[in-house]
Amino acid sequence: MCGIVGFNWNDAPLVKGLNGLLAHRGPDQSNFYCDQRMSLAHRRLSILDLSENGIQPMANENGDVLVVFNGEIFNYEELKKDLTKRGHRFISTTDTEVLVHLYEEHGYDMLSMLDGQFSFCIYDKPKGLLFLARDRVGILPLFYYHAQGKFIFCSELKGILRSGINKGIDEDALARYFRFGYLPAPHCILKNTLKLKPAHYLVYDLALKDIIAYERYWDMAFSEEISDHNSAAQELRSLLEQSVQSRLMADVPVGAFLSGGIDSSAVVALMKKHKKDLKTFSVKFDYPEFDESAHAKRTAEYFGTEHYEIHFSSADARRIIEKLAAHYDEPLGDSSAIPTCLVSEAARQHVTVSLSGDGGDELLGGYDSYRYFFILRVLNALPAGLKSFLRLLFSLAIRVCPKFELERVRELLKFPKLGDIELFEKLSEKIDREDLKKLLKRDAQFTDTTQGIGTRKGLSALLHYDIVNYLEGDILAKVDRAAMAVSLETRPPFLDHRVIEFCLRIHNRLKIKGWNGKWILKKAFEGIVPMETLRRKKKGFAVPIRHYLKNELKDLVQKYVFHYTGHDLFDREFIKGISGRGAPKDTARLYWNIMMFNLWHERWMR
Repeated sequence: MCGIVGFNWNDAPLVKGLNGLLAHRGPDQSNFYCDQRMSLAHRRLSILDLSENGIQPMANENGDVLVVFNGEIFNYEELKKDLTKRGHRFISTTDTEVLVHLYEEHGYDMLSMLDGQFSFCIYDKPKGLLFLARDRVGILPLFYYHAQGKFIFCSELKGILRSGINKGIDEDALARYFRFGYLPAPHCILKNTLKLKPAHYLVYDLALKDIIAYERYWDMAFSEEISDHNSAAQELRSLLEQSVQSRLMADVPVGAFLSGGIDSSAVVALMKKHKKDLKTFSVKFDYPEFDESAHAKRTAEYFGTEHYEIHFSSADARRIIEKLAAHYDEPLGDSSAIPTCLVSEAARQHVTVSLSGDGGDELLGGYDSYRYFFILRVLNALPAGLKSFLRLLFSLAIRVCPKFELERVRELLKFPKLGDIELFEKLSEKIDREDLKKLLKRDAQFTDTTQGIGTRKGLSALLHYDIVNYLEGDILAKVDRAAMAVSLETRPPFLDHRVIEFCLRIHNRLKIKGWNGKWILKKAFEGIVPMETLRRKKKGFAVPIRHYLKNELKDLVQKYVFHYTGHDLFDREFIKGISGRGAPKDTARLYWNIMMFNLWHERWMR
């Protein structure tokens, strides 16, 4: 993958400077283009055609259509054959060049033909237009700023933060960040700045200095029409194998992240069918209750991979925390960013591309929250008097065991009967509404939190919600920034659009059976991955952050939570007193989110 940046005026020194900020995304080649209307630049991580022929911005034969591209098009050879028959000439063996000619031939309709992960900008000089697009689920990022006649786009927010604009905090985005711990597209922490939504494109008119089109080109369709588990399992395995095989396409070494869970194990199993010398990577935590490395090691031995186990401790956490604000130039409250950075560093010493199991939970019902939801839906429908009694019981339990999950259930019992999405959103919140109001010293209003999910109910509503919110805003953003910080490309086979479309057709009762999530995926890989992996309870990439903040990293809490004075956005007295008011609270998530925001603010806003 690469880094792209551009804006609607001529300034070679600025565009080269902003391009330099993206050097980690593309250490192999750097280039820029300027004319009277546009400045474009690109940093290249060479994956296909390692020669100078792959340098960008890349143009068509006439030089009047240019592209800067971040990502991979896995069906580019098939597209190239058709374009060659139509008379287009190619000078490289890259997938990038296909985009220019595909645009010439098909215009905006080209997007429906792409199998890949991407964000790009095509500059159509004769028409004076910019055409920006992002892949179907948002694997690759794309930010844009649009205000006061300026239009700036970049792979990472740092290119906009350092472009000379007047910087300000978007208050709705700030509240949303603290509510959920991440910011899904189109929301961005910076005023007048947005993320292009996944499966969307926009067209910017350089003469009008305005966005003249913003359209969706693909959508999810939950039909639940497939209910036969044998055919579903067979087809799911076949589609995943096709996806894995296409994602082995590279002229550089390819490996895999391996947690020992079913998703990454399935990916590794399929990779081994096509790649004998496979390297895999996992993390070993210093707190045993969070450590899954033994499972990953046994899985690696089972498949005969060259396995690397990266030890993780509070010292590693401290070292990486100091880098997080540089890597994550928009606040992210997911503490698993730390081990993700660590395993990416280790993997990059051996490979340039790594496949992952990301997306399996959101597509096939793997998270515990989906199962908790159905219990909470029953509790939420109880009579008010009974709910009040249960709240009292939970309050007593919290005094003995102050756990965040118990606090969330207690808070949910306050509300009258809620719809499925409303209930799931409240289950997903990292802070309750009253505490958020006190923290920000204002009543936070939220808009567009259901992201077009409409009238879906039950598990389909939850999966759709997480795909367009949590997957894009948290998981994919976390992995992209951590991996690209060390020039490592990641590819998630579960997020091939054909795999997604098939999973949406599988009946929900094949996804969760009883308390067993991803049932159909486990069925699909019976006899292929170890039985231990199929039976093991999902643990997730959890981090012992509560332990660290109370012990090894408590000095950082003092500095960046209790005593940070770089802004006046928070009520400091509320922060200092929250753990002492009323029933005991699990403050780790709130303190972590505050610390991540303040580290970001210190790096980028002062």
